[in-house]
Amino acid sequence: MRVLHSLPLIAALALLLGGCVSPVVIDHRAGTDFSQYRSYAIEAPDADQEALSLNGQRVQEAVHRELADGPLTRTDLDQADLAVRYAFVPVEKFQGSTLQFGFGWFNRGYGIGATTPVEGETYEEHKLQIALVERRSSEVVWEATSRDTLYESMSSERRKERIDVMVAEMFNRFPPGAAN
Repeated sequence: MRVLHSLPLIAALALLLGGCVSPVVIDHRAGTDFSQYRSYAIEAPDADQEALSLNGQRVQEAVHRELADGPLTRTDLDQADLAVRYAFVPVEKFQGSTLQFGFGWFNRGYGIGATTPVEGETYEEHKLQIALVERRSSEVVWEATSRDTLYESMSSERRKERIDVMVAEMFNRFPPGAAN
């Protein structure tokens, strides 16, 4: 009986802890003094990536908006301390049934069995990844990857909203050690 009374408490704790998972994964080069960086510029992606895509434009707009009141000033790439690189990293997903049904017969070490095949299809979604690269050394000093994804059937409005949230969450935790 006591277990039934504690179920609401257990459920509330599970929801609370589930809500603590960050929507982005942040990493940075240990020992980097981020106060030395004063300016940034967005580096054009490679031609085989999202060069002139709408999603690329949305990312660039969101980055400029998020860094507008921050510690970095927007400038030309040849004068910037940090280059901002972004990419849409593909994630393969599976949609379908993984439930299997089977039957079998076993007698004296011999058996017969059968199962239904797994049915479904794979498709791609994309995570946004942003890296800040020190221009002098060409080394990544800070990197953020979204846990959320973009998928093919999203509307334009939903894509913009999702990218805005992703980028805001990423730069909410820049520089490392900044208050969240």
